[in-house]
Amino acid sequence: MARTQQWQERERWPEAWPDEREPEDLFPPEPRPIVNPYAIIALVAALLALFPVAIVFGFIAFGHPRGRVMACFALLLGAAEVAAVAAFFVLAGNVLPDTVSRANQATATTTAQVTTVATTSAPTPVAPPPTAPPATTTQPAAHKGGACTETQAGLIGAAADGGTLLCLANATAGSGYQWSGPYNVGTGVFEAGTKCDPSIAKTGRTSDGHALVCETQGRSAGWVLWTE
Repeated sequence: MARTQQWQERERWPEAWPDEREPEDLFPPEPRPIVNPYAIIALVAALLALFPVAIVFGFIAFGHPRGRVMACFALLLGAAEVAAVAAFFVLAGNVLPDTVSRANQATATTTAQVTTVATTSAPTPVAPPPTAPPATTTQPAAHKGGACTETQAGLIGAAADGGTLLCLANATAGSGYQWSGPYNVGTGVFEAGTKCDPSIAKTGRTSDGHALVCETQGRSAGWVLWTE
């Protein structure tokens, strides 16, 4: 009888009301990611040749339980890319000086060849410049219109006023020689019969004080005694 009464009281008065029960957990724990995002970033960076990013995220990915194989593969690719870049710079440092040296040698050789060709093809002057100083022979005193001998033909004389006179054939009389002038005779000393260049000097003198003139003879020009 006592048990029946106790059971009835339990049914009448439950142990806890529905509002007084412990609420369920409103924030259940988040499930762990199936794939490691750091490993994915490291692999993508390694495939894009971004080896610094691949190496950094590869080491970070090793701190997570998943994706270690992917992170290891990304690290290997990053290390291979680092080795390739280092080898490129080493080879470039060795090849570049050789290339520059060969270019300089080729330039020097070309310059020497051009200089040699220009030297060998330079035209030889027809008449060299005067190699002797002006004649120091004392010019005989003369006066314009005065007579001179045939042996003095072409001789340079000095007038009283300082002008230069020449003993030339007397064209008026048809025979004989006389002092004519004044003339402008070059100071260069040459020998009669040698080649000359009218563009360099048209008149000159011999070492014994006779006047010379550069006359064209066919295709060449030569020094002849100035007697007319």
